[in-house]
Amino acid sequence: MSSFPRNVTGHPQLRGRSKILWKAVPQGRRNNAAAGAASDPKKSVNEHAMKSPRMPKNAELARSNHPGSAAASSTPDLARLSHEADRLVTKLIRLRQHLAEMRRLMRDAPQSSELSEANRHLMLAALDADTVAETAATTLGELARSSQHDPLTDLPNRLLMFDRLEFAIASARRHETRIAVLFLDLDHFKQINDTLGHAVGDEVLKLVARRLQASIRDSDTVSRHGGEEFLVLLQDISQAADASVIAEKLLAAISAPCQVGGKRLDLSASIGITVYPEDGEDAETLISRADDAMYRAKRMGPGRYEFYAEKLSLMRRAGEAPLPPA
Repeated sequence: MSSFPRNVTGHPQLRGRSKILWKAVPQGRRNNAAAGAASDPKKSVNEHAMKSPRMPKNAELARSNHPGSAAASSTPDLARLSHEADRLVTKLIRLRQHLAEMRRLMRDAPQSSELSEANRHLMLAALDADTVAETAATTLGELARSSQHDPLTDLPNRLLMFDRLEFAIASARRHETRIAVLFLDLDHFKQINDTLGHAVGDEVLKLVARRLQASIRDSDTVSRHGGEEFLVLLQDISQAADASVIAEKLLAAISAPCQVGGKRLDLSASIGITVYPEDGEDAETLISRADDAMYRAKRMGPGRYEFYAEKLSLMRRAGEAPLPPA
């Protein structure tokens, strides 16, 4: 959705600069797995995630969204960084306009040698200021973006997904449409780490991220939720059957033959699905219940998906349409 890269890309004069500040958007805070890796660059992001015991189901999510949590407190910092980057780029545009005007005046006006020398020094100082401003704006833009993306896969992280999900819920409520949340967990991922090493595990996560992104619409979002977990937000669906189609497409994409680190791997995943508004009317509930449905799918065997509403899963297995159009 074009409205998500706020502050920078929204400014009509800054579209030329947005390529510097928001590369690869649309898709900050590092997730819990990534935060540990940042402190020790010799260890992989995946390795830190696997060495940390998994929290009780949904406890980590609840903690990350608590008003006193790091995720909640990072929101004003992110807004401040984006605002500061916006302000610096605006000043940079004005400075370059002034430089162009100074060049024109120096070229057209007759001047003494002393005045020409003074103007030359002034021009050099302005050029230095231009360089400093551009560097600062670029750095702030990169900081703002990195705080919203997973450092390993470059997917949106939990914080950015939560923001997009809340925006999608508000839009669906306003237009009386549906959205779906898919909670995806790779099957037997720990075995890959234990037998092939965390470096191979990291490559698997990056491969899965690319396959997931290639399987959804531009208006939808894939994020890395943490460890081997991913979330998919499907916007503006007419019925639950639409989510079924995407879930099957994602499972097929993940299970396609692959080689990582010279090893042939057979990958699979389990998916849980919730639909707004039937399964919940807020972001935390939709994610939590999709997590519950994912565990139910995992208990049934690898490479499966389940709806949170068991009736929909039963109807799907019976070959019936899960839900009539809205």
